[in-house]
Amino acid sequence: MKLSACMIAKNEEKNIARCIESYKGVVDEIIVVDTGSTDKTVEIAENLGAKVYHYQWNDHFADAKNYALDRAKGNWIIFLDADEYFVEGTAQNIIPLIRRLPAQYKAIACRMQNIDYANGRLLDEITHVRIFRRDKNIRYKNSIHECLFYKVKDKTIEAYLVDEKELLIHHKGYSLSDQGRKSRRNLALLLKQLNDAPEDPTIYQYISDCYFGLEDWEQCVKYAKMSIDSGAEFVGYNVKPYQNIIDSMLRLKCNTNDIFKEVHAGINKFPYHPSFHFYLANMLYDLKKYDEAYKEYEKTLQLQKEYSDIEFNSITPNLFYVYYGMGLVASHRNDQEGALNHFVDSLKLEKMREPDCLRRLLWIIKIFPDEDIILLLNSLYNKDNKQDLDFIVTTLTGVSLPKVLAYYSALRIKKYGSDDLTVVYMLLANKQYDKTFNIAQKCLLEDPNNRTFEAIAVVSALMCECEEYLDWVEEFTSESTRGFVKSMVEHETFTFDQVYKVEFLNLVLYLYLFGNQGLLDRGIQLARYFYDNSIYVELGNLFFKQECYAEALKLYQHYIDLEGASREELFGQIYAAKGICLYKLQQYENSVASLIEAYYLGYKNNEVYEFLRWSADKLPEISSLKKSRLEKILESKDLKDNIKVLH
Repeated sequence: MKLSACMIAKNEEKNIARCIESYKGVVDEIIVVDTGSTDKTVEIAENLGAKVYHYQWNDHFADAKNYALDRAKGNWIIFLDADEYFVEGTAQNIIPLIRRLPAQYKAIACRMQNIDYANGRLLDEITHVRIFRRDKNIRYKNSIHECLFYKVKDKTIEAYLVDEKELLIHHKGYSLSDQGRKSRRNLALLLKQLNDAPEDPTIYQYISDCYFGLEDWEQCVKYAKMSIDSGAEFVGYNVKPYQNIIDSMLRLKCNTNDIFKEVHAGINKFPYHPSFHFYLANMLYDLKKYDEAYKEYEKTLQLQKEYSDIEFNSITPNLFYVYYGMGLVASHRNDQEGALNHFVDSLKLEKMREPDCLRRLLWIIKIFPDEDIILLLNSLYNKDNKQDLDFIVTTLTGVSLPKVLAYYSALRIKKYGSDDLTVVYMLLANKQYDKTFNIAQKCLLEDPNNRTFEAIAVVSALMCECEEYLDWVEEFTSESTRGFVKSMVEHETFTFDQVYKVEFLNLVLYLYLFGNQGLLDRGIQLARYFYDNSIYVELGNLFFKQECYAEALKLYQHYIDLEGASREELFGQIYAAKGICLYKLQQYENSVASLIEAYYLGYKNNEVYEFLRWSADKLPEISSLKKSRLEKILESKDLKDNIKVLH
């Protein structure tokens, strides 16, 4: 038995050696059809032992591939593109596979993982036939997106599906950063074939993919629906038009019920495919249907674990987000152990794709000893890698863990040198406020509009209580900041307009992260000088986002006390936020009372339903009045109508 490896190539000097070397040891000949290279493609191929043929390009991929087949002498053909290659020596398994193959099989199908060449990330998985018998009736067709077919009428190419542990291909020909250029090129060729669509409806799906790459969502949906309506079976890609429709509708912000219909159409058509349950889970989460979302995330994981079909699958690179979503729900439920485990599972898969995941993990473990936090982070990240260190330091600047921040900032500076921002964060975390102020002062003079250095300069000056530093702050910072500092230090009375709100909230955040409790209290007290009492709600939201629920609760309650018996719509939202704070603080009976109040104030967002039910589940006993009101809300028509769209 002899094997022939075939390839068509043009300007593939960066890829061709990797491809050929991945199978060179198992094939008897290598045939490269060059379609007009101007780089070193031909030279590299010949040096690796390939027979190189030159082909006049005619905008037809199938013709070029068939030209290569005509020159092959082996019993079996391996036909990879130059940007594809067998992974980790799996090509050694090809000959044993062929020898044990039942006679009816004319081809071998194997898993291909598409890797973004720009960043090395897995994009998706698909199954392709790349190994087949040399047979005069097995040929390629189509000018683009060429595929194999059997020339004898009513006969097909029966392929054996091999496990990816035995044979796996990586494809590094695409990048999300480059998809627009390739989509434009492919679309031009495909539109020329549109008249052939009745005979070959797969053209519709390929056109839909091109419009997706060009971010023309309406056209993407149009051709995806034409593909589905054609009824054509498209092995490996039958799932793709359904996904194109859903992804495009999400980007177009279409009606939620319409998107749900498409998701359920996908589930009904492909009940064992994990992707559609992933869509459903994310949509349910956005609707704050947390428990149902969690079940769908679990279903996604279960289906992915069991998945053995050949259909296009994009869940593998998104598993990190499944665990992240489960962690969010567990955190909402006060299941801190579950949240911690899910966030860790997510970070093990993708440690830098979702910064909020690490931030939320840090909020959970910030009660741990600093040494234990560092041990956990070191198990997830490489402290000898600059990118990892930068990511950790950046995330830690938004979490109140000064000693941990000081450790990683110092490590980053020691290994890779310093930059002004990393240095000031390290000094701040180490409470070296004089040095912090001096660097922040220098940076602010160079860039007067830099709000980060302004906030750092103010916090370090206030912590030093140095009159000289405070004088400088009052002279060189923005008008709003000067007013804040004077009010805090000299106890002058100012009146602040709402235009100062952003600077004020930023200052309070830095006081929380790097100041002390006394200084933070003085900063929060500046809220009384604003015209609008809603600044207390903004402050409450700031601490809510930092998961400082006790502080947020005080601020929400202060606003309620100031505004009295107001029935404005904002009050319903505030009582809901207050109820969630109470739930997070495990004051479940008070949480129920506040959430009931939110509902009767007109705030009927679904999170009220979720947190009410969770709170009630935590209470062994509840007053008959509250129980009656609670049952009425949980059975309310408003919430039932809200839930109805999901089924």
